[in-house]
Amino acid sequence: MKRVLSAVVFLPLFIVLVRLPPRFFGILIAAACVLGILELYRLAELRGFHCNRPAGALLALAILYSFFGGFRLPLAVPLFAGLAVVPILSLLGRRPLGESLGSDAVTVFSALFLSTLLGYQLLLRNLGEEVGRDLVFFLYLVVWGGDAAAYYVGSLLGRHPLSPRVSPRKTVEGALAGAAGSVVAALSARAWFFQPLRAADAALAGLLLAAVGILGDLVESMWKRGSGLKDSASLVPGHGGMLDRCDSLLFGGPILYYYFLFWLR
Repeated sequence: MKRVLSAVVFLPLFIVLVRLPPRFFGILIAAACVLGILELYRLAELRGFHCNRPAGALLALAILYSFFGGFRLPLAVPLFAGLAVVPILSLLGRRPLGESLGSDAVTVFSALFLSTLLGYQLLLRNLGEEVGRDLVFFLYLVVWGGDAAAYYVGSLLGRHPLSPRVSPRKTVEGALAGAAGSVVAALSARAWFFQPLRAADAALAGLLLAAVGILGDLVESMWKRGSGLKDSASLVPGHGGMLDRCDSLLFGGPILYYYFLFWLR
């Protein structure tokens, strides 16, 4: 019930932000990215790393700005700044030397990982006022549709573990239901608001997004399990943290962006 109530509260806000000029969606993505990075740092700190949270958040925002601004700020600039500044700050600090390499690596990797993958959603939104908006809605509808089908069918009928070492509760039955749910959601999106998309293309996009969604989910589960946590945080009732809410979307943004550019356009 908490999952449904949270969706009732947050879904209208999300729809409004996507329909407004792209900068509002950019603010939403930036907020999600910073919250997700802080959750990643929490997971790492439980394993003994000491991340530079302000530097990591600033690096991520600079990378997102490069994506949002169509690379008018060359991506190489924040990349260079992050790779140089984080270890220099560590050099000037008083952290035990044995921790510096691992902590600096986690600080930079977490920022690069989330900002780059989420940045593709900004590229999608900026592809055009109407088509950009439709692509973002398509991405979220397909991924969340697959997530919901996997969760409910897996809870009721799941018997065969999908990846017992990483996530014992995820099942093959849930994954198959998730793939079917994503395809149904993709075909529904085509009938609802994305008519130029052919049915075969919609179905293929649904399958691709379902496959990478499962991988994104398992990657986050691997990190959470490694840190001994079930959820990355308790930010959204019934959904866990921002990472829990975004994990299935992370690889989907780049896949849909390149699928649209090289196959659908």
